[in-house]
Amino acid sequence: MLPDYLINFNTALLKFQEKFPRENWSEEFKDSLINDYSFYSARVEDSKLQYGDTIRFLNNESVRGINLDSLLGISEHQLVLKNLLQNLDNFEFTEETIKNVHASLMSSPLSWETDFKLELVGNYRNVPTVGSREPFFENKEYAPHYNLEIIMASYLNLFNSRLNDIDNLDFQKHLLTGIAYFHNKFLNEIHPFADGNGRVCRIMIGAILMSHNCPPIFPEINSQEQQIEYISKIVQCENEKSDLPLIEYFANGMTHYLNRI
Repeated sequence: MLPDYLINFNTALLKFQEKFPRENWSEEFKDSLINDYSFYSARVEDSKLQYGDTIRFLNNESVRGINLDSLLGISEHQLVLKNLLQNLDNFEFTEETIKNVHASLMSSPLSWETDFKLELVGNYRNVPTVGSREPFFENKEYAPHYNLEIIMASYLNLFNSRLNDIDNLDFQKHLLTGIAYFHNKFLNEIHPFADGNGRVCRIMIGAILMSHNCPPIFPEINSQEQQIEYISKIVQCENEKSDLPLIEYFANGMTHYLNRI
């Protein structure tokens, strides 16, 4: 038996698919989905972004007073996701795909919050990494760098077996259950790159959604409170050693987005 939040998501997704069949998506409609997804994903880490001005910028309209670094970062995010959507028939969830996404997002020194290292663009980190979460939560130490090649290969084999067996009528096989598992394992435990892990993670989630006949959607994040809620769910998953808080968070947020389109 599915919990109510997944039943609600399934219902909203079915209504969306009936109202907006993918073969009928206009370029404008696709752009609006990708722009929204890019904004909410980037807004997780960049509190300077404002929805209206950012969407106008992504639509090539003139805007003023927005930080250049923020604009460049979200523009790269948009372009990578758009490229994945345009080449969805050839999409494969592989290490090469993940590294290529990282290389596309992180090729500029302006994209890095840490010191820019060209040799780590599109490559796994070669140093220990501790995630900064203060002042709201304790910092987090991630998987050791010297095992990343083995860890990622094993993890992707396991995750691909789940992706090939999606069934939205089964809780364990549900699309959002798989996405939450990927998110928590990739971002909260392995954290394979020196910088840009969150952006890569959310780009891959967008591609996974699209490859399973779901539009690229993400819970709306427009404020610090919503930003903290997302991070709180990540920490709650770690503390409870469970993906359930994130599954419910994704389901509720994505259902709300689908219902308002």
